[in-house]
Amino acid sequence: MATDNWTGAKTLFNHLSTHRDLHQLPELPEAKGTLRRLRDALIRESGAWRDIASLTRQILLEAQARENTTGFTVPLLPRLPTREQWEEMHCQTAMRDGGANLWVTALPWHPPVPNDVSRHAAQEDLRQVHLGDDSPHRRKLESYPADPFFTTTLGDDHSHYVSTGQRQAARAIALAEPGSTTVICLPTGHGKTAVAMAPALLASTSSGVSVVVVPTSVLAADLERRAFKILERYGRHSPTRRYAYTSGLSPQDRQQMRDDIAAGRQRLVFTSPEALVRSLKGPLEDAAEAGLLNYFVIDEAHLVEQWGNSFRTEFQTMSSHRRIWLSKAPAGRQPVTVAMSATLTGQQVETLDTLFASPQRARIVWASQLRHEPSYYIDAFGSETDRQTAVLNAVSYLPKPMILYTTKVEHAQEWVGRLHGHGLRRVASVTGDSTDAERRDALEGWGGKTAEDDGETRFDIVVGTSAFGLGVDLDDVKTIVHACLPETVDRYYQEVGRAGRNGSPSIAYLATTRNDEEIANYMSDEVVIGAPRAWQRWEAMFHSRTTIQDRHRVSLDSYPPDMNEGFQRNRQWNIRILNLMVRSGIVAVHPPQPPAKDEGESDVVWKARIDQFYATVDGYADVELLDSDARNSEHFHARFETERQKLLHGRASALRELKVALRGDQCIGDVLGSYYRVPHGEGFRRTGITCRGCPHCRATAKLLPAGFYRLAGEPRPLLPTPEQHGHLPLMPYFGDHQCLSLWWQDADDQALAARLVESLVRRRIAVVGGPGMDTHLRSQLQTTARTRTVIVDDDGALLSDWHGPVIWMADPKAVSPGPEIATRFAWDAPTYLIHPRAMRHPERRGTPLVDVHPANLSIRRALEEL
Repeated sequence: MATDNWTGAKTLFNHLSTHRDLHQLPELPEAKGTLRRLRDALIRESGAWRDIASLTRQILLEAQARENTTGFTVPLLPRLPTREQWEEMHCQTAMRDGGANLWVTALPWHPPVPNDVSRHAAQEDLRQVHLGDDSPHRRKLESYPADPFFTTTLGDDHSHYVSTGQRQAARAIALAEPGSTTVICLPTGHGKTAVAMAPALLASTSSGVSVVVVPTSVLAADLERRAFKILERYGRHSPTRRYAYTSGLSPQDRQQMRDDIAAGRQRLVFTSPEALVRSLKGPLEDAAEAGLLNYFVIDEAHLVEQWGNSFRTEFQTMSSHRRIWLSKAPAGRQPVTVAMSATLTGQQVETLDTLFASPQRARIVWASQLRHEPSYYIDAFGSETDRQTAVLNAVSYLPKPMILYTTKVEHAQEWVGRLHGHGLRRVASVTGDSTDAERRDALEGWGGKTAEDDGETRFDIVVGTSAFGLGVDLDDVKTIVHACLPETVDRYYQEVGRAGRNGSPSIAYLATTRNDEEIANYMSDEVVIGAPRAWQRWEAMFHSRTTIQDRHRVSLDSYPPDMNEGFQRNRQWNIRILNLMVRSGIVAVHPPQPPAKDEGESDVVWKARIDQFYATVDGYADVELLDSDARNSEHFHARFETERQKLLHGRASALRELKVALRGDQCIGDVLGSYYRVPHGEGFRRTGITCRGCPHCRATAKLLPAGFYRLAGEPRPLLPTPEQHGHLPLMPYFGDHQCLSLWWQDADDQALAARLVESLVRRRIAVVGGPGMDTHLRSQLQTTARTRTVIVDDDGALLSDWHGPVIWMADPKAVSPGPEIATRFAWDAPTYLIHPRAMRHPERRGTPLVDVHPANLSIRRALEEL
């Protein structure tokens, strides 16, 4: 039985009062959360006095939130806080045992607020944070039984979808047609990783590979760990038993993975955009040509627009590789593209659609909702000294684990030194300058987990720049502090979202000074080359071209005489220009393809040409002119400048919206909800607005009964409508109708219904539902789901809302099929209705369906035809 934190901490300090030795503490093997961190801080030299006082204070406040206001005795020992230090940490003390020990209780603290109304709200807010998993404010999602393909692939611990959004996202990906693109917007905590992993692993049961692009190698390693655990229990491994293709692999493993990808043996691979467009280019093309590339997944897909415009252009140039895969793959075996993110703006969705869905439009599963967990506190200071004092207080008094964000690397380094000097030693840092090993060490020490098993916690606080956080999966982070002004509302909200991933309430505290705005303006005002200069660079590239059929191979190292900025800078500018031209619809860009062997050419000469190609291929792009505007200066200027202005407007808007949010004259939820919405028809796909607390609401609004100021209902997105149904089993018998009646005459025929369902599922009719599904059929479908997508429409949601093919089992005792079938009859939605022969027509009382509905077939005959 787990020890509660207050009892465990009391046990630790009582032991110290008796034995006076920090190295001889009780084990407390079931210790979790703050208690585990306190024990680790006590037993290791890394824990300084303020670390120990902060964690102890947190345990006392967690107990207070549960109506235990009793303190406990702590000894006065070296490395433990003195009486003055306990009181500096907002604790009350009393001497005990002749001065050998102290009685310690904790005083609540929250960031400064302007008035009594806000103060009462803030006190209750912090109480909910300390309640953690017991808080009534904890995120509550409506779970659903998982579909057979989901549980069979991921294991029994995925027996339920955590939300409607996850269910719809998983189904959308599993049902996506070859070559299609689906954009998934699913809130953090709703299981995006599982959504992509289940159909990818199912598709590779016999052979095939799926590639998942992630922004950091640390995230790739974490996803590899999760995939390994699933495959260890429920499926066959890839040959190397490795799934993250990163620089940390040995050269031998990297080569083996490339070979396995090309041959379709590497079931799943997590990698970066840079690796995809370079060392994995050939293997992925080979897999696509053989029909073995199943899924192409872009995780954290908002970065395609955010980072792909500037310093990591490969996020956007991946799109040309996708086009190559589609062109090389056999018909019906083209890879499915999936772009996933917890937050997306209209501009980001437009970029994804332009780059990764052409020539079709992307299908969208929009389950966007603001986070339930954070409450927001904002301070503005006239001087850096005042800000530093406020941040040191917040870091000392607010609950751990915690992230302290800065904008510049040097500021992060300064804050680490400042915290150390303040008596906080359990601090790590992660910035853009950190190595992969340093990032991994920080994450393992922060979460107390290694790649193999649980370890000790060594850090309670991570100081980071925006380079830290993407894909971080420590689920009990409680506090985010910003000692800066982020350059966009998007960055701010993404960083706030690192806390409360387990659904428990969290705190977001931001402290700014006047100087921060100048830094934020500079960071958001990244140069985007103007149309005149872009035309000059495009001209230089085009004049260096070599024409190959209908494409032009241009040198990425070309430049006009007055624009030489050095080898790497020239190439970066040219890639950015081509990416903007692609988004403008002027050109399509393709990766250069290796030369074919000429007739009569010797192997030696051809190998030399191949070697030369691969040695120089990174310096070229194959450009396809989509219309005459590509070579018309005036038209080029107009179209290029239109796209450029979109980028500039988006950046300015992102910073402007953050400043609006920070003024406190409207709810932060309103600002974020307006920012994260996507045009749809004549209206918008909207983001559900939730606010657990912000400066505006704490001062002016009334709490709802659930304890929120705003509380959105759970998103219920519809599944995208299929573009086409393809060749359906028993298609000739549908005739001009959309519903095929498949009937049984007697008990012997009825016993064949399960065989018929099985046969249809094996012919890719994945959705089965209806009141006639019995335990035997469900068990049979669970077995079938080991190799086929099987979706059980338990609540009739797909029958009612989805236009794809559905198998519907009527109740054997039903007199009529029910209103849902009557509605479905009128749709262009294929339905296999399995029912007793005597069941009546839904619109003709007393008349059997099969007597008036010409699209009908007995079950026996249907099995013969199949």
